Amino acid sequence: MMPTRYVPGHSSAIRKSRLDSKPSMLPVRRQGSTDRTSTEARRPSATGARSSSAEPARSTIGVARLSKDASVTKLSVGRARSQTGEPRPTTTPLRSSQYSRPTTTPLRTPEDRSSRSWETCLERVLAFVTVKDQRQISSVAWQRAEYSRVSAALSARGATGAPLLRPLTIARFVDIVADLLSAIIGDVKLSTDNYVTKLPHLAKRLLYPSPVSKSWLKTVNTLHAFPQALALIAYLLDLATHCQMPVSDDWLFISKDDVSCLRREYLNKCWIRFQEPPGDQFDDLNEDYLHRLRALLGDDDDKILQLEQNIKEYERRLEDAEELAARAEEARRVERRDALLAALRSVRGARRGAAADAAALRAAARDHAEALRMLDSEIERASAEIEQLRAELEQQPLSVKERAALLDKVDYATRVHDSKRALAKQISKMLASKESELAQWQKSTLDACVEYKQLLICLCTQLPALAHLAVDEKELMDEECAVFMARAVETLREEGARLAAKKAELLRSRSMLGRKRAVLLEETRSKIADMKSSMQREQQALDAEVAKESSDAAAWSHEQQQTSARLEQLRANREEHAKVAAELAFWEKQDAAWRAKLSELRAYVSATRALVHQRACAARENRAARLRDTLALWRDKLGC
Repeated sequence: MMPTRYVPGHSSAIRKSRLDSKPSMLPVRRQGSTDRTSTEARRPSATGARSSSAEPARSTIGVARLSKDASVTKLSVGRARSQTGEPRPTTTPLRSSQYSRPTTTPLRTPEDRSSRSWETCLERVLAFVTVKDQRQISSVAWQRAEYSRVSAALSARGATGAPLLRPLTIARFVDIVADLLSAIIGDVKLSTDNYVTKLPHLAKRLLYPSPVSKSWLKTVNTLHAFPQALALIAYLLDLATHCQMPVSDDWLFISKDDVSCLRREYLNKCWIRFQEPPGDQFDDLNEDYLHRLRALLGDDDDKILQLEQNIKEYERRLEDAEELAARAEEARRVERRDALLAALRSVRGARRGAAADAAALRAAARDHAEALRMLDSEIERASAEIEQLRAELEQQPLSVKERAALLDKVDYATRVHDSKRALAKQISKMLASKESELAQWQKSTLDACVEYKQLLICLCTQLPALAHLAVDEKELMDEECAVFMARAVETLREEGARLAAKKAELLRSRSMLGRKRAVLLEETRSKIADMKSSMQREQQALDAEVAKESSDAAAWSHEQQQTSARLEQLRANREEHAKVAAELAFWEKQDAAWRAKLSELRAYVSATRALVHQRACAARENRAARLRDTLALWRDKLGC
């Protein structure tokens, strides 16, 4: 039995078992791929399918040029890694790098979240914002109205030149959009070269509700793209107008009632008065604020007195005996009403519970009646079937012997069928075991072929003439393969004998060269000993001269260091003396200046003290006068 996988000219990615869905033990044939690592070479027969990122296919051992690339030769055979449980590496050995990852899942470039700017965060948020455009861009009436409005607004702005023309030119469209965008977000550096790539991003950033595609941007100078261009210009024009609208004071405050407006006006006046020269008072502002606040709130003294009298009258009435009795009666009525409402709620709850119980009992009675009806119908049907079977049994013409003979035949046929089924199961098991043995034999054959090819590749690097002895996996099950392998073995044996003879000859020449090398080595050693003795004598003389020169150099360097240190000390002393002299001159000048300033300040302090004393006396007199006026006013009011 030959599996489908090894039929010449046909390949199957995964072999399925034909017996009870049992997985086959045959190795799975995989196509070539560069995303799977293999420690051994791969099969040459699977070089048809390659990854698009792999190198071009190179010649295998069947041609003159040899290749060491495992992803090209594909000599690896055996069971798939998914069946053997071996891990699947994700990179090709000869194409690995420092960026290799242990998985084929795409990975973003690492990004430091703390380094994101607010513009980047805003763009990431706006990428999820979706706004639906409510404008009827395709409507002719809308286009006419917007065209007239936009033309008038652009003419009024004056920065973009003439109004809109239909159809627009690309340069005119870019100028209008660039001017509007500069009024909204600053200089965007928009030109006819980059407007197709920049405008979709800027429109998304400004939450433009309609799509801005590159197709109509490239053909913005045509009639069919004019509505989209008009809609974009109208949106940007409205946005620029809103951004350039002056800000009023009412926008700065949340509370806009009369009291808040009056308070803001009072604080504004006080701030203006505070910025003026000292000495100004705030009494007039306080009086004005109180007067306007009373007028706004309706604060009248006569009305307040009347309301106080009314409150006292109502309090006196509430303390009467009749009012207390009426209030007690009202409290009793409220308590009785609450008790009646509680009793009514309890009665209604009981009624609802009783109604629910009655409904449940009625539903249970209906279910029981339905079950009884179904049982009655089932009993009637079973009785009819029994009567029919009894009548059929009475009408049968077979005798007891014939019936027994038929039963014996049926029993014999059943036993024959069971034995055949058991035999079929046994044959199936035997077939599965044979197929497993065949699969193991084929696997061992493929492993031997792989080992043979690996060793042949190693030999071919030294002996290219043996490249024609390679065997294809598809030819392993052919009859000619045995004859070819016998010839290959004879050839390899002859080559081995030739190499063994060559090895013996090389060993003989090697021993002869070893003897010659030993003689030369002894001569060389004697010459090296003579050279070492002469070199030691020369080195001793050289060391003595070097020691003498080093001692002289050390004495000279010590004397030079002492002289340099003394020069540095003298320079430091000179700089210190110059610095002290400069500081003495500076502080003498400062002393004279401060003495002059001190005399001026003493004169200013004496003059200021006299002025302060004079103003304090005037302020005391003014405050005493105001206090007398206030007391007189209160006396007049209390006297009234």
